[in-house]
Amino acid sequence: MRRAAVGLLALLLAPEAVAQDASTRALDLERRGDFAGAAAAWRQQLAAQPGDLTALVGLERALTPIGRLPEMTGPLQVALQREASPGVLGVAIRVWTAARQPDSARAAVERWAALEPTSEMPFQEWGIAAYGARDRTSARTAYLLGRQRLGRSDAMAAELGQLAVADGDWATAATEWTLAIRKISGYRTAAISILGQVPPPGRAALLAQLGRGREFIGERLAASLLVRWGEPLAGVKRLAAALPQSTEAGEALQEMLDEFRGPSSGDGAIARATVLELMADRASGPQRARLRLDAAQAFADGGDQAEARRMLGALAADPLATPAMAAGATSTLVGVLVDEGSIEEADRRFRELAPLLGADDRQRLALRLALGWMRMGRLGRADTLLVADSSVDAQAIRGRVALYRGDLAAARVMLKEAGPFTGERAAATERIGLLGLLQIIEEDSLPGLGAALYQLERRDSARAAAGLEQLAPTLPPDHGGAELLLLAGRVRAGIGQPNEAERIYRLVVDHAVPASSAAAEFALADLLFRAGKREQAIASLEHLLVTWPTSAVVPQARRLLDMARGALPSSL
Repeated sequence: MRRAAVGLLALLLAPEAVAQDASTRALDLERRGDFAGAAAAWRQQLAAQPGDLTALVGLERALTPIGRLPEMTGPLQVALQREASPGVLGVAIRVWTAARQPDSARAAVERWAALEPTSEMPFQEWGIAAYGARDRTSARTAYLLGRQRLGRSDAMAAELGQLAVADGDWATAATEWTLAIRKISGYRTAAISILGQVPPPGRAALLAQLGRGREFIGERLAASLLVRWGEPLAGVKRLAAALPQSTEAGEALQEMLDEFRGPSSGDGAIARATVLELMADRASGPQRARLRLDAAQAFADGGDQAEARRMLGALAADPLATPAMAAGATSTLVGVLVDEGSIEEADRRFRELAPLLGADDRQRLALRLALGWMRMGRLGRADTLLVADSSVDAQAIRGRVALYRGDLAAARVMLKEAGPFTGERAAATERIGLLGLLQIIEEDSLPGLGAALYQLERRDSARAAAGLEQLAPTLPPDHGGAELLLLAGRVRAGIGQPNEAERIYRLVVDHAVPASSAAAEFALADLLFRAGKREQAIASLEHLLVTWPTSAVVPQARRLLDMARGALPSSL
């Protein structure tokens, strides 16, 4: 009797044991990438346990990557006869959509919707499956059916908005994404990401539709899109014009400010400054003063010195500004005044403020003032400001001051100490170039060179070029004469005097000083090439490559020669 009972129990448990073994094997085969083998194992489990949802999903997962999902229609029909649960119906929707049987997919949607009449999921499942199968017509049918059955105008709004973008229907895209955000604010991120992909020809229509109802949701979305499309000022202005009095305004401003994180200049900096000012207008206490100071700095970074001064004036009149903030405002104002060219006023403010500043801030402002005075011609004041500063930045400026005075010996020492590791990259590169020039000139004092280079500093390029050309014959060609002529030629080319530049470059080539002459011949060839004189350019380049084969400009010369011969496109 006991043996009979044990035998009966074994028979009852056999299908479950077979199914468990098939499931384990199927999962292992999937991990190995053997999807056909996994599908066979999942079928074995379904044979033992028809309608098992885990096996159905597993079979779907295995058949999808090998393009055989329509093969599941048979097992699905068996499963649906046993139990039409939402999980099984979801698999059915996906399978019948892949099998291009939209009527069967819709029937499964209807059965699921009957089980869960308030859920969007049946319609979403169908729409997502159809969209994935590139059947946008069925996807739209699914979403609109769901909207109709649920009786909600905002149902499936995000999904319909995404479809509208794919179809190039910008007005519908704007309407649907606005509905989606009104229902769930978290959709804003998705809306910005998807609508941000709209190509330029469709943007005007999209922005117009977003603003049609003058609703803040639409205006805020439009503002963010403008920023994404490289129009930060337009975006901030649109947001500012639509800001409500509610707390939503603060959230929108903070979100917009986050778009401008990190260093910025030009329109980006001014847009950031505008947002900070709008936030300051809505803030109170020390936070308002802090925001105004940040706004002033951002305006200054963007080159709008007038707006920076206006903000600093508002901060100065704010009774809640702390002494530290007031000092920060004055410090920013000094920088603004230097950029404006109001060096005397900046210097006066600096002298008043200096006792209140820390060493780093004082040094930073002194450097900016010294540069300002140097460019204004007050080399003595520039030197005085930096007399106690031994930093490499100060050495770089003092080296230039010495150079402009014609004291080449002192300039060599200071520029060498500054080296290539301070200041912006362009300034450091220029400094190394100056040091290289000074090292080939034997004189320790040359006022004429200082005067010519100072004219360059002050952007009087024509006078600088004339001075360099006049000075060059007084030096041996291989000890600065050829190099000064080369610099004069480059200045002439830079101010749009190609004939003068060509004449000077040819003089340098004739001097036959290897480094200078090779560089001059390359510059000459480039000038001729840009003027459309390809044959002359080719002749110069061929002469360069033969005469100075070890010159540093040889790689550039070979590339330009290929371009002149048509072997490379001229735009490279």
